Amino acid sequence: MQTLVQRVSSAKIHIDSKIYSSINRGILAYVCFEKDDNEEVIEKFIHKIINFYFFKGDRGVMSASLKEIKGELMIVSQFTLSAVTNKGNKPSFHKSAGTEKAKNLYDLLIKRLNKYPIHFQSGVFGSDMDIHSVNAGPVTFSFKI
Repeated sequence: MQTLVQRVSSAKIHIDSKIYSSINRGILAYVCFEKDDNEEVIEKFIHKIINFYFFKGDRGVMSASLKEIKGELMIVSQFTLSAVTNKGNKPSFHKSAGTEKAKNLYDLLIKRLNKYPIHFQSGVFGSDMDIHSVNAGPVTFSFKI
């Protein structure tokens, strides 16, 4: 699982020119499931995203987690994160999970997030989305789960 996460002041997803979902202060997470991924990566990702020190806290810069600040989370499926781009001018997506597997894992991720005391929103798997975000910092991390 490849992820790109940004600390944001706000984020919105527009589908067909209408706001589909939005969050305030928190994390915008782009997620990409790869061929060898399974349910285990979902729990690892959730633990990482909720507990990682993205925010300024009482102990200084990068000392508070999403859970601690009661921040919000937006999940967006982004299969291009696993693109291989080092050869030629056309990306290869051979490392990405197939559509059916990726959708099943994405849906499971959303279902599992409901078990946690965190406010989250998501995009629509496979949809064309316009994503508007205000990157706070800027702070952006790439995680390989």
